[in-house]
Amino acid sequence: MSSKTNGIISSNEITRRKFIKFGATGAATVSLIGMFGCSSTEEPAEPEATEDASSETAEPTAEPEATTQVITDLTGAEVEVPLEIEKIADLWHAHNQIVIMLGAGDKLVGTTENFKNRAWANVVYPRLAEVEALVVGSGAGEVNYEEALSLEPDVVFASDEEVTENARNQGLTTVNVMFQDYEGLRNNVTLTGQVLGAEAQAAADAWAATLDENIDLVASRTEGIADADKPRILHIVSPQSYTMVDGTNTIVDEWIKLAGGVNAIETEGNRIELTLEEILGSDPDIIIIGSAKPEDVDAFLADEQFSGLTAVQNGFVYANPEGVFPWDRYSGEEALQILWAAKFFNPDLFEDVDMVQKTQEFYSKFYGYDLTDDEATRILEGELPE
Repeated sequence: MSSKTNGIISSNEITRRKFIKFGATGAATVSLIGMFGCSSTEEPAEPEATEDASSETAEPTAEPEATTQVITDLTGAEVEVPLEIEKIADLWHAHNQIVIMLGAGDKLVGTTENFKNRAWANVVYPRLAEVEALVVGSGAGEVNYEEALSLEPDVVFASDEEVTENARNQGLTTVNVMFQDYEGLRNNVTLTGQVLGAEAQAAADAWAATLDENIDLVASRTEGIADADKPRILHIVSPQSYTMVDGTNTIVDEWIKLAGGVNAIETEGNRIELTLEEILGSDPDIIIIGSAKPEDVDAFLADEQFSGLTAVQNGFVYANPEGVFPWDRYSGEEALQILWAAKFFNPDLFEDVDMVQKTQEFYSKFYGYDLTDDEATRILEGELPE
């Protein structure tokens, strides 16, 4: 008589899928061979050996395929994210540029008003017009968590600690990617690639190679410059306030030094407000204004209160380049900022560096967008697209 045993094994809580393994046992019958015409001394035949079904070895249970991974965000928090990312909500203006740079722009379902309104971002990535703005205002802004939930993103990127906590409390898988220096920028791009998958990881590796190449080129040509011979640089945050500047121990201070300059501001801090007297006392050789257009530079040069500055007298006041996102802070395009700044700080050492060409190469490689010479020039000069 045959027997049959069924076993059901549940997977772990990560997949919530059920795998059922059916094991079957065979049955065998034993036949007795009768004796015909034999003498009384003849031994009966031995019965044929049968295979006991219970001795069969059950096949090993297959491990359920992983559908998530645990990553460590830039605050040190461990976050469990899906392996397959199809929808992204990005609550940090700057990080949207990195998502697009790594080839995942088509997965954006939520962005910020700040990024959505950026002129060059819309030229390079026209689909941005269709992406929902979840954050209104500058800085951390005001986040519409209800709308974010309705979009059902697989992952949310954020930079503000309070926003990150609030998003997680809403049930949104949220990764904090905030950074303040080049090491942090590098970690940001690497982590984003890890979260977004193999293609994004490959793009992140290519970007890191570009950054290293540019840093090495600049370092090799500026390493022999004595500190006393390096130009003093004043970086003004934006035309909205000429006395809000970037001090030491900031990402701006870092690229100033990498490019062969010295920060004219000795006070530590990012986006710090100084007095007019402190600005005048710094007397920089070169002034760079972030988020500025050529007309903003003209206005600064025409402002009589700054007429005594060495940089103004020599006409060395420039708008910082601004493409998909400003080059001077929090952008993957900071890989170009180092070259641009080095060429302005020490032009004799970088005569062979064509920034129009370098910008075109970057945009083609990381955005799949071929800039015209005019478009690249406009980005370098802080101008809007025509």
